[in-house]
Amino acid sequence: MVGTPIVERDTEIATLGRLMTRASGGRGGLCAIEGPAGIGKTRLLGHARQRAASSGWRVIDTRCTPMTPNIGYALLRDWLSVIAHRDGAAPLDGPGHVLSELSDDVQRGVGDLVYGARWVLEDLAQEQPLLIVVDDLQWADVGSLEVLDLLISTIQHLPCLLLYAVRTGEPVTSAEALARVRMSGTVLTPSPLTEDAVLSLLRQVDTDASVDDATRVHGMSGGVPFFVRELLEDADTVPDLVVGSIAGRLARLSETATDTARAVCVLDGAAAVGTVAELSQQKLDVVAGDISALVGAHLLSLENGRLQAQHPLIASAVLEHMTPAESAELHGRAVRILIRRGAPRAVVADHLLHTLPGADDDHRERLAEAGKAALKAGQHDLAVRYFNRAIAEGPVGEAQIPLFSAAATAHARAGDIDTALVVWGMAADLTGEPNDLAMLKAEVGDALVMAGRHQEAAAAFASFLDAEQVSCPARQRLTARMVLAGMLDGPHASDLREQVDRILEQPEADDTYDDRLALASGSVLLSFAGKDADRARELARRAAAEGRLLDDENPEGTGLYLAAGALTWTSAFDESERLLSQAIERAQGRGATSSFASASSLRGFSRVYMGMVTEAIQDFEAALGQRSQGWNAYLPGVLAGLVECRIARGELDLAAEHRTELESVAHSPGMTGAYAAWALADLAEANGEHDQAATLYAEVGHLVADRMDNPAILPWRSGQALALIRLGRAHEAVGLARENARLARQFGAPYSVALALRTLAAVDPTGDRMGMLREALDVLKGTRALRLEAQIATDLAGMMVLMTPGQGSDEAVRLLRQAESHANHQELHPLADRVHRLLSRLGQDVQPAQMPGVNKLTVSERRVADLAASGLSNREIAQQLFVTVKAVEWHLSNVYRKLGIRSRTRLAETLNAPLNGGPAGSLLIR
Repeated sequence: MVGTPIVERDTEIATLGRLMTRASGGRGGLCAIEGPAGIGKTRLLGHARQRAASSGWRVIDTRCTPMTPNIGYALLRDWLSVIAHRDGAAPLDGPGHVLSELSDDVQRGVGDLVYGARWVLEDLAQEQPLLIVVDDLQWADVGSLEVLDLLISTIQHLPCLLLYAVRTGEPVTSAEALARVRMSGTVLTPSPLTEDAVLSLLRQVDTDASVDDATRVHGMSGGVPFFVRELLEDADTVPDLVVGSIAGRLARLSETATDTARAVCVLDGAAAVGTVAELSQQKLDVVAGDISALVGAHLLSLENGRLQAQHPLIASAVLEHMTPAESAELHGRAVRILIRRGAPRAVVADHLLHTLPGADDDHRERLAEAGKAALKAGQHDLAVRYFNRAIAEGPVGEAQIPLFSAAATAHARAGDIDTALVVWGMAADLTGEPNDLAMLKAEVGDALVMAGRHQEAAAAFASFLDAEQVSCPARQRLTARMVLAGMLDGPHASDLREQVDRILEQPEADDTYDDRLALASGSVLLSFAGKDADRARELARRAAAEGRLLDDENPEGTGLYLAAGALTWTSAFDESERLLSQAIERAQGRGATSSFASASSLRGFSRVYMGMVTEAIQDFEAALGQRSQGWNAYLPGVLAGLVECRIARGELDLAAEHRTELESVAHSPGMTGAYAAWALADLAEANGEHDQAATLYAEVGHLVADRMDNPAILPWRSGQALALIRLGRAHEAVGLARENARLARQFGAPYSVALALRTLAAVDPTGDRMGMLREALDVLKGTRALRLEAQIATDLAGMMVLMTPGQGSDEAVRLLRQAESHANHQELHPLADRVHRLLSRLGQDVQPAQMPGVNKLTVSERRVADLAASGLSNREIAQQLFVTVKAVEWHLSNVYRKLGIRSRTRLAETLNAPLNGGPAGSLLIR
């Protein structure tokens, strides 16, 4: 790339400077710059040439080519071509005249030519210091090298520097003469660029280039400057100049070098000399000679008996000019050889990707195995390629249904849900067997739920549960998916309850995965029905089985989310968070972005209940960050959770950013519309639009009626009661609050009971308000719900100040201090302002919130800062959050600027954040 700076060549440039200083003082010398093609030799020659010219030196330069050996004394001809018109005049007078005769093909002995050259050099050097530059000296003709060898002593006693470059790994016309010249001077051997140097070059082109970008370019190029600069021009294709350079170097080595290099690059790490010979269909001694030359030319590397291209870009360039047919034929031949030699199945499968389909069952099996491995590793695009190629390998029938199913799953996880649906349809066309069709429908429904297409998921699920012939395993999985989507009711729900009763009669150690799935489904059904939180919690705990459910299905499964949801709704927040944290860690390790998003979104809900508002926002935003990967599974719920958190922090402008998207789905049936309407109602209430809020809360009630009307899930009556009381409709408000409290007590989840008591105390002036608030705090003992406790504590302290002035001030201050601690730590500004007003009324000092710089951090910046402060590298942070390293770097630069620090070494002390989400334990205990 023209104009890019020379980087990481300070040592070489300094050495050249010293040699030029010595030469200008009359102590000349020779300097070689050696290295493989592209290492930067020519750039250093150019630097020296520019430096000499700007310092008043005379510069004579030339470049040898592969044709130069055919021209006698080519260097002498090129050096003196600029002064050839001065024939008979200095410096081509006297002995120097013999050099002018070279153009006339007059034959002269070496002695005469050396004498003439010495005469000319001495004459030229008298006028000004002389820099003689020769690029690619390895191609110089024999006569020139002999003359140069004999001129060494003369050059060393003149203000003259001979600077030449030698490309290693190329044929040399006279190795002996070149070696003598080399031994008489300084030799510079530039190294490949480091990743830091590559990053600096990248940022000359793109100021936002990240460490990840530099790592990728460095890995492709091996740090060879020429390759790096070509990749800067176009990182997505093999640069033409690189292809041409590699092709030329191969052609110069031997007639068979290209075929040998192609065989090595196709085998890609599985290449031994014998295998390469068989694949290239050449004699062993020929291949051995080629390999020796290719290694010497730095095109191949040989380490521990393994042959491969020196860099990935070289391999791409070597294979670039092969036609698709040639590539397929070569890979096909490699498949046969590798199978016969017992190569790993995965290696063979990789070659099969590049072959034309046939009808080989073994090939299909190998491809399917590789696809499953890629899917398990989270390499979804690669899995799609393996499965599609396996499907193409021969005719398809009922036996290939699992293959089509796996291919569809890979497409779905790669974010291409529409293609996945087509492939599942193709699988369904291959069978009429009810169990197979049920499982396919379940997979379709799962994918549609993950994509946020809930109505289509309902249609996919519903059509098969009525089929009597569907066996228990298929029915169980289908049932669980319908429960997760909130679509199971009627006789199917009754069947599930009876199944749960039977499971509970057996020892827990006998539980199978299907049993755990039924228990998880049963816990959610109980929660939807609003009955018996204790039983629902125990079912969820037994389903989770201390992590065995996660082991059964990994984070992609249904049971995990059912159990976690029930644990959250029954106020077992710590258990839910722990289970989902394990799932997130598992998803990160597998590169499963959709599973990471789903688990993060549900953990966000648990953390909202726990009062970990900042951490909940981090989870919700992490989930939303995966929308680009096709994830939309719990989108309305995530947006509702974000709205609640933003309102709690007083960030109404940020909460309002989601209004349009929420309005687009607010009238959808089931949980999708219910969560969207709930969030819009919260937004309206926060902005003082009480009438609209009351209407929207009522809409939530309509959407959850007869299905999941439980205040532990969506306490719409509580929200509507508070909106109505502000509209002066006290009678309606009290009625709703009392019904809400009755339903909350009926279910029995501590959080929902405490919230219902708080609402009732707020709207019912006829009741014992302080008694209800004290009961609410008592109910929360043993449940980690810090924000709700802080709110209730503030309500109670406010009641004390207003209703019993002068009494209980010590208790009021204690309650307010605990609430203040939580509000400050979580940056709950509306709550903190209310607490501070009450403390001021009691004559108490107000505790400041976190330092201003910390308050300026966005949630994403705070999440990255916390992870960096814990000791994680930028790459580890990016992997944990499923973002790019560039995004991490960008966030950290903002963090440093806002906090007024220069590096991560001061992050921990500056943030000074309590662990585990803030003040631990109950407000009543502390």
